[in-house]
Amino acid sequence: MIRNGFRHRDKRNPELGIRNQLVLIPDSRFQYQEDKKTSTRSGYTFLLSVLFVGAIAITVTGTMLLLGWLTLRNAQIIEQSGRSFELAMTCAEHGLIELFEDGNYMGDEDLTLSDGTCSILRTGGSGNENRTLCTEGMSGGTTRRFEIIIEHILPSISIFAWQEVELFTSCEY
Repeated sequence: MIRNGFRHRDKRNPELGIRNQLVLIPDSRFQYQEDKKTSTRSGYTFLLSVLFVGAIAITVTGTMLLLGWLTLRNAQIIEQSGRSFELAMTCAEHGLIELFEDGNYMGDEDLTLSDGTCSILRTGGSGNENRTLCTEGMSGGTTRRFEIIIEHILPSISIFAWQEVELFTSCEY
């Protein structure tokens, strides 16, 4: 007789004076089914653990690849920004030399160099005093701008202000 997964057997025990004693013996079929359920659950647990660890590994790998790409992109932008700065400085020096040699120099000139291009915008003012010179250097997608306010040009160039600006305020377009 099987009840609750156990086989029940009557046994006589003369020492205790009990005629019928219930002895529980585990049913081998039930025990096998329990092992099967446990192993199935272990399989699902293992599968879920592997999927979870795999998802974390993929996320970490993706994050590291994205950070590497962003770092590389930032390095390129910084390099282009440095080139743009140097190009704007080159145009500023070229414009100052032109102003020194020719007081009527009006600017409005583009220079193409190996690293990019730079522009000298139309100079402001006239004569020897109170002139403005604005330059712009472009490399890749980066642009740097300088605004130079000159007190006087002769006998030697005297600069009142030389600053990098986001937008020109003292220059003519």
